[in-house]
Amino acid sequence: MRILVMDGSATGTQARAVIACLASGADGALSVLATRTATGRGAAEQFPLLATELFAQCGWTHVMPELVGVVVGPGSFTGLRASLAFAHGLAAGSGCAVMGMTGGEAMAAALRDAARPLAARPLCCTVARRGRVFVETLADGQDAGSVSAHMLDTLELPPGPVLLAGNAAEEVAQAMPGRADVRICALTQPDPMDIATVALRRFRGHLPPRAAQPLYVDAPEAKLPAAGLRPAPIDTP
Repeated sequence: MRILVMDGSATGTQARAVIACLASGADGALSVLATRTATGRGAAEQFPLLATELFAQCGWTHVMPELVGVVVGPGSFTGLRASLAFAHGLAAGSGCAVMGMTGGEAMAAALRDAARPLAARPLCCTVARRGRVFVETLADGQDAGSVSAHMLDTLELPPGPVLLAGNAAEEVAQAMPGRADVRICALTQPDPMDIATVALRRFRGHLPPRAAQPLYVDAPEAKLPAAGLRPAPIDTP
């Protein structure tokens, strides 16, 4: 199976958007064929061009991916919309399946492996705007995972020990100087293999379905005009 994966969720000038082509063999083993990375603001908007380069490098010039795995959030408003729009465009044009996942879902297996020796609770922390962070708890056998937004200066973490991952892990740890039970791991972003693995599991029904739509944690900032919307245009003969 030919698989394309994308993560355009990172935000800010230090954003790192990743797109990659993978193949799943007859034995189910995954292999990364080629990867491209874009950085900075608007990084995910480069995905269509980077995908063209990847397809040529992988010999997919006359075929398309059969499965697209894409991170739906939390993270950059623009990056999520750009990557998901491209994913759904590929699906509309070629009929490929699109499987969405949160950043925490994609990193869950690696994060749990890192947390287990510490008997720690894993949390995935993502950079947000205006001095805030998104904190994602991972799903387990009893509770579904959740994502919430917090101001760094008022953030309270659950009782420890806690292991933090994600691109805001260091900021969150620094905001908790009195917590000796807070640890940081090196996982800042899911890698292509992580994303493809979760996409395949969801595609095969081994994970609960999730709509491949942007995960917006914050309420929308746009407001309706005070005078209301303009009337719909009149169709004149």
